[in-house]
Amino acid sequence: MIVTNPQSNQLNSRESWADVCRVFAIFGVVVIHACGAVFYQYGKIPQGNWLSANLIDSLVRCSVPLFIMLSGAFLLKPVRQLVTVRQIVRRISKVLVPLLMWNIGYLFYVSHYTGAPINWFSMLVHPPMYHLWFVYMIVGIYALLPVFQILFQLITNRRALQFYLLFIWLIVTCVPVYWPIPLLTLLQLNNFFGYGGYFLIGGIIATSKRDQLPTLIWFLIYFIGVVATFWLTAYFSERAHLAIENAYIYFSLNVFTASIAAFVLFTRVKITGRVAGYFQWVGDKSFLIFFMHVVILERVQNSAIISTFSGHVPMFISIFVIAMSTFSISLVIAAGIRLLPGSKLILG
Repeated sequence: MIVTNPQSNQLNSRESWADVCRVFAIFGVVVIHACGAVFYQYGKIPQGNWLSANLIDSLVRCSVPLFIMLSGAFLLKPVRQLVTVRQIVRRISKVLVPLLMWNIGYLFYVSHYTGAPINWFSMLVHPPMYHLWFVYMIVGIYALLPVFQILFQLITNRRALQFYLLFIWLIVTCVPVYWPIPLLTLLQLNNFFGYGGYFLIGGIIATSKRDQLPTLIWFLIYFIGVVATFWLTAYFSERAHLAIENAYIYFSLNVFTASIAAFVLFTRVKITGRVAGYFQWVGDKSFLIFFMHVVILERVQNSAIISTFSGHVPMFISIFVIAMSTFSISLVIAAGIRLLPGSKLILG
């Protein structure tokens, strides 16, 4: 998913933690979408089944922030020369070209199944498939990369300024998820960096040498974030008598907490040999898997085999099997696409 050139910075050794993080994140995205079909059936299915989907989703809800922070870890370096306009255009094109191709494909796909005529300009208003919002957002971050690089260099080794900016970002972006602050509208700060906050945090965590908290503490912080996400989602949904996903928002304090802790934990992962090579191989296909997995997921969920299987096993096992089947099929197809010359530039 991270469309960067690892040869261009100090991560060029292809550090194992980044590959493990990438693979977990893309599988987590598949799991989140596999949970969706169950989550939105609140009140129509046994409560235990719904709670299982809620718990699984809460465990992997950090996946999207992980992708963004991993991008920041690759692209934000204290001693890195500022990106040029030519480099920005080249980097954006590596995302924009595949996005355009998949947009066209999904426009035909949706038109075929709905019978609606194709509106080519609609992709400038909203993505033709729901998961593509992420790629649009990445294009926006890349367009502002010089701003993020300058800001990152200014706050490097200035701990107080880092905490100040984090505090402002939390107040402006995260707190209003649960507690709207009308004053922010008057101050015109409502869109302060948005997902760019995660981007900056990823660069800070990846280059920080002051983190002294034990790994067990970070596991505890991640656990607290997951439990809060699970409980708040169940609480809000019970009160409204329908599925409420406010606590799933990536800017919510609970998801933020779990995401930061998870990213720190991944930076401490160290693997070598064949295992590291496997994660690198799978991670290289993550962008393709992301683009195609929603179509594969629909086919897997609607298959007669999965439907029969799901009716005889606990919901959490069913969701895992659906997600793993979708991920595996997408990976095989992505590996085949990679064999085609130029496929990486055109399809991701």
